[in-house]
Amino acid sequence: MTTSDIVLDEWATKPAGKAARIAIAAGGMITATLVLMLATMLTNGSWLFVLFGVALAATSVRAARVPSVVRLGVVAANLVAIPLIAQII
Repeated sequence: MTTSDIVLDEWATKPAGKAARIAIAAGGMITATLVLMLATMLTNGSWLFVLFGVALAATSVRAARVPSVVRLGVVAANLVAIPLIAQII
């Protein structure tokens, strides 16, 4: 096991972990859908919102299937990047 890919097995198999994994996947998909709907209303930079929406959907589902510190960090970074991109565009 390397330090960069720590899989959270003991946390993910407990009932609270399973509920958190469902919440990560559902919340990511809902937020990705909202970001993609926002992309339809923009004239400039809509491709960037489509890119971030699809990336959020993919990373959240992937992090929910096999939760690791790196995958959860990527989901968090994607969630932080969306409002920053909205301010730039």
